[in-house]
Amino acid sequence: MTQHCNPILKAATLCLLALTTAASRGQAPAAQTPSAPTATPSQRDQSFYVSQLPKPAPALYRNLIFLDAAHGGSDTGARLPNNVLEKDVTLALASRIKALLAAAGFYVVSSHETDTDMTTDQRAEIANHARPAACIVLHATSTGSGVHIFTSALTAPDDPTAAPRVLPWDTAQAYTLPQSLRVANQIGLAFTDAKLPVILTQATVRPLDNLTCPAVAIELAPLASGSSSFRPTDSGYQQRVAQAIATALTTWRTLNAPPPSQANPTGVPR
Repeated sequence: MTQHCNPILKAATLCLLALTTAASRGQAPAAQTPSAPTATPSQRDQSFYVSQLPKPAPALYRNLIFLDAAHGGSDTGARLPNNVLEKDVTLALASRIKALLAAAGFYVVSSHETDTDMTTDQRAEIANHARPAACIVLHATSTGSGVHIFTSALTAPDDPTAAPRVLPWDTAQAYTLPQSLRVANQIGLAFTDAKLPVILTQATVRPLDNLTCPAVAIELAPLASGSSSFRPTDSGYQQRVAQAIATALTTWRTLNAPPPSQANPTGVPR
């Protein structure tokens, strides 16, 4: 089911322009919705647990962002116009975002910066070990229109503070989902300000479900048909998207991970 709301309001409340839930792993989103990144079968035994739970971001981590350019190596992803591969677009976009984030005072941990074979579990392990303030997974597609922002379709617990000491790998994101939705909304606002059409949806997809940080997947789709300047492969389009993401994450840091106070200069919760 798809729900629409009025133009995004710059407020703390979330306004999902479209909400699509994939009922099970590997199931495509409902018809007439943006295509979500393809969920892959579990590569890890169900008994594997994430032992590191997310914690309030200390000063050491408030400037840390994890970037994952989806696909790589033998996993080429989608084939875009002019035989451009999705893995090449996501890697180029990640490089643009990293440069802008560095200029804004962030430190970026990347799952990879070269064309590399990696499983989604390996990507999630890098992110969870780093404990970043936010995790961004990048995709590209030749179908649909605008920018698609995905959050996990898992259900957040009634009491996120009552998290168990260990988290099942396939539902690790559940306890961070409220923060993920706020990150998604902040990025959606930035895209709107940049005059980029955006749709926010939910989907069951790796590695989002395995991440213990506030996490979203961002997928570039064409802005308009019939014009090469509006394709995900266009450098100008990529730069506009990268700038909007950097702006959103800078605002997210200010609102959700403020600098340590003089009374607590380490920023570590007492």
